Amino acid sequence: GDDRVVAITAAMREGTGLKNYSREFPDRFFDVGICEQHAVTFAAGLAREGYKPFVAIYSTFLQRGFDQLIHDVALQELPVRFVIDRAGVVGRDGPTHHGTFDISYMRMIPGMVLMAPADEEEMRRMIYNLYDIDDRPSAVRFPRGEVRGVEITDIREGLEFGKGKILKKGADVSIIAAG
Repeated sequence: GDDRVVAITAAMREGTGLKNYSREFPDRFFDVGICEQHAVTFAAGLAREGYKPFVAIYSTFLQRGFDQLIHDVALQELPVRFVIDRAGVVGRDGPTHHGTFDISYMRMIPGMVLMAPADEEEMRRMIYNLYDIDDRPSAVRFPRGEVRGVEITDIREGLEFGKGKILKKGADVSIIAAG
């Protein structure tokens, strides 16, 4: 693995799926507690020094770090990678955890690359996209829960940007979805 990769979370090690990573790479895992602003600025500092920070954080809680996203990451064109969990309506976690604003606030950030997978295979490949982006901030947003059912390939590269896929052709109506 790449020793420059570090994972940062704000008191959500288990919720964001970083439990195994934290055990396997304890020197490259940072839980900053319930301090999302610090998580973002800390990641910016690490990116500035040549690390590849991945900030795993719930969508609704990333809102707390919005100012840092703009000033400390985007305006510096730093390659901080955001793995945004709990995007959309999250059901039993309740309204304080609904990640309903992340598309709006992430799209307005200068230079931000924002991705939304349609399934677990796209999610896996978008993590490769995040890894490869070294000149600007990037993010992948995904909903709570697990999905099963698509074939997982052994392709070890990201997806082509700006390309969608047609799931079903019709004649009367177009339905367009992100993720």
